[in-house]
Amino acid sequence: MAVACDYLDEVCRDAFRLAEMDFAADMPDGDVTAEVLALAGRTATARLFCREDVSMAGAAWHHQIVAAFRARRPGARVDVTCHHADGTRLPAQSTLFEWRGDVADLVALERPFLNFLGRAVGIANATHRYVAEARKYTQHTQILDTRKTLPGYRYLDKYAVLCGGGRNHRLNLSDGVLIKENHIAKLQGVRQALAFVRQNLRKDVPIQIEVTSMQQLREALEEQCPLIMVDNFTPEMVAEACALDRGDSQIEVSGGITLETLGAYCRHSPDRISIGAITHSIKAPDLSLLISED
Repeated sequence: MAVACDYLDEVCRDAFRLAEMDFAADMPDGDVTAEVLALAGRTATARLFCREDVSMAGAAWHHQIVAAFRARRPGARVDVTCHHADGTRLPAQSTLFEWRGDVADLVALERPFLNFLGRAVGIANATHRYVAEARKYTQHTQILDTRKTLPGYRYLDKYAVLCGGGRNHRLNLSDGVLIKENHIAKLQGVRQALAFVRQNLRKDVPIQIEVTSMQQLREALEEQCPLIMVDNFTPEMVAEACALDRGDSQIEVSGGITLETLGAYCRHSPDRISIGAITHSIKAPDLSLLISED
């Protein structure tokens, strides 16, 4: 399956840039183990596979990792073939990539490549689990990420969320207005904050407001704010919020929601639920690379 993404150029740019830094850190003066074992000049193939079910993430940018490797190691002899499109759900033992080249190059590429791939697949897996859990209760609620990404990995992390079936929240602070608790306090209330923003903002910039009480939620709904984030609401409060006349406003639930508590919120079918854990608390997938000499 193809993953729709309008920032793929930025994903590939960052993959190359991060890989450049990683290879420089990993091989400041070559690979002494490969050199002492005289691995160079021997040809081998390698199979990179998963030992558990995974959501594929990395097909779109893996070539950037290889390009950065070749830039760091001129004359490197390694070819990488990807077997699945991003977003594909794969069973355990599936082959994700096949490599062929010089043994010394394969072993030097192995760990950095697996580090990048493991993070992406881990995020896609986590997202898939949340989406699958939500679908047990509702087809309506969308699962979104947050800006709680690894520094430098913003585009890579958010692309991996798409690979797992999730949706992206705003990519950065330039993408739209999110009026939070401190902003509301400075402007002395929800109504005043929304009025000020609307008076001073271009019409094409999306507006969202974060509320922490039912009273603030009612005020935001009365002001017809298009997107309202209810922060740290209990499931009972979310039930009450979703029962209100929302008009064209959407309700987004946020704040410490886990896979175990997700269902209690989804049963009330809010429009969106944003989950920080899918990018900041991921579990590394079980991936392996087996090398076989010719």
